[in-house]
Amino acid sequence: MPFIGGESTGSYMRRLADLNGSIPDEEFWLMVGAPLRQGGVPSDPRYGDGYLNPAALERLAVMAGRQVAELQRALPNLRGHRLLPVDGPPVWDWPWDTDGCFLVRVCELCARTKGTSLDAYLASDATWQVCARHGRWLDNRREPGTAAFPLTALPEVVTAHRLRLQLERRLGAGGRAMFADAYAITSCWWNIPALNAPAWQARRRALGHAGRDELRVAPLVFYPEAVHLARALAARERRRLRRTLTLDEDHAWLERISLLLEEWGIPAEGLDLVGIWVGRHPLLPQPRHTRQTRTATERLAHGRHRRLPLHTPHTEQTLQTTLDERSCLPWKLGQMITTELTAAPGGWTLHGRA
Repeated sequence: MPFIGGESTGSYMRRLADLNGSIPDEEFWLMVGAPLRQGGVPSDPRYGDGYLNPAALERLAVMAGRQVAELQRALPNLRGHRLLPVDGPPVWDWPWDTDGCFLVRVCELCARTKGTSLDAYLASDATWQVCARHGRWLDNRREPGTAAFPLTALPEVVTAHRLRLQLERRLGAGGRAMFADAYAITSCWWNIPALNAPAWQARRRALGHAGRDELRVAPLVFYPEAVHLARALAARERRRLRRTLTLDEDHAWLERISLLLEEWGIPAEGLDLVGIWVGRHPLLPQPRHTRQTRTATERLAHGRHRRLPLHTPHTEQTLQTTLDERSCLPWKLGQMITTELTAAPGGWTLHGRA
């Protein structure tokens, strides 16, 4: 059975059961293993997901005619950090809360090319996803009339998504963290109407009637700016971690961000939020100029270490959470906050309440 990249485990297993004679979910899951909790039953893959222990994953691989590594590459909730830490015979669990992921309806055109007419769902770290192949914005809404958004009239969103994928593939964990931070900053700009960019309203209008659901379409309308900002944050973070960024160069970087905001039509006050991010990613002491440090700096400068490593305030654990939780910043989309910004040594301090 063809994979749908990023699919949830429950969605994949439902398709597999359907392909093998429409086996009922309860019967099919018992073929994979026993429920971890007494009376446990598989639920609807539209609203939750099931989790396997290593032995159950091995059994699923045999049933699907796939290698374990293939399944883990295609299905996020089968990766090591998502497996049930239960040794012994095959077991599975279907908790009430799908912690750490959202279930986003797959692109209908992708499903069609995979030869399935069933609803299929992606295990996503955000409430939305982009199908760059078919130019569609997907999300986790399931109400009638909430189909995917075609992006024909908004090609800059698809372009931004490709740039984001390029950034994260090239920089790895650090690139994903920088996008999470940029997404938090642009979310806060969206939360405060006075800081909205004019292009965001234009994109809402291009969506027609669907654009009236402001909270639903917000990630779509500010996505290009979030990706552009992520690339700028990553450029600064790379130099910061190399310890080659001076105070004067940091001020010049902020000036360039200020010009970027001016180009977008975002008021100058929006730069204060970037200043808070800078305060959480302070300059590091310059290394002593020994032959060893010079050699290490030269390697970094010539791009031999392309990955952007995680560094405080980001940790490895944050990458296993949702997009909102991955950021070192407190702002969430749709969270109305009152803020008071005060200058502090080493950066800005935010005092606020939800």
